[in-house]
Amino acid sequence: MSILIADSGSTKTEWVLIQNGEKEYFNSDGLNPYFRTHGQLSEAIKNGVKSSLKNSKIDKIHFYGSGSGNASRKAILQNAIRENFPDSEIFIESDMLGAAIACFGNNEGVACILGTGSNSCLYDGEKIVKSIPSLGFVFGDEGSGGYFGKRILNAYYYKTMPEDLRNALEETSDMSLESVLHKIYEEPQANRFVASFSKILGDYRDHPFIKDMVRRGFEAFADKQLGYFEESKQKEIGFVGSIASVYKDILEDVLVKRGMNLAVVVRKPLENLVDFHNS
Repeated sequence: MSILIADSGSTKTEWVLIQNGEKEYFNSDGLNPYFRTHGQLSEAIKNGVKSSLKNSKIDKIHFYGSGSGNASRKAILQNAIRENFPDSEIFIESDMLGAAIACFGNNEGVACILGTGSNSCLYDGEKIVKSIPSLGFVFGDEGSGGYFGKRILNAYYYKTMPEDLRNALEETSDMSLESVLHKIYEEPQANRFVASFSKILGDYRDHPFIKDMVRRGFEAFADKQLGYFEESKQKEIGFVGSIASVYKDILEDVLVKRGMNLAVVVRKPLENLVDFHNS
């Protein structure tokens, strides 16, 4: 039997093909049905997934993705995948459930995502039993790449950012205001574009300005998203995402000061999902 498992965010999708005891990993574009039409999703799957599989027969597809928690959006993605894999069993779940499984497996806990966007839920070891309203890129996503990207751009243009960080941005990106505003307001997937500026968090992880920004972002996440769940101080808390992994020490300190227990941080959930479906 061949199984294809995906962990998909708005920016990229990580895949693994399990076949004859072997694992083959590859990436494709993000497949968030909130930001892509049915046609765009189908084309991206054809060019980024089918082309990587070299005509392998796929028996089952387990897809965990952002934007897949909504029934109507899930149906759009389901149809796009089925167009490309008509003979496969297809199971689509939210990236939030994927994060919960990656953090806790069959055990309960509060699971959190810090990726291009952010989210959190209460998980009972089988299913999500309580979730926070997902306010998205404009109104929510505390502690995410998009959240920090907006603050980095704000600090750059208002000149509240240290000169060395300003120079670093100018060396790697077109920072003309006209260009940035055009990409945000006139081109698709503004959330991905804005979140791309959060790369500087990893490049300058020891910079005082960056560490202070990260702490404030984690505090906002803890107070607003974890504060939404009264169980947050009784249950173990797990995070997935590179921002949580890179700044685990700050994240743990923020949670401890609020009487919360950081139990696990998973940088990339895909391998844990593989173990779960192979167990």
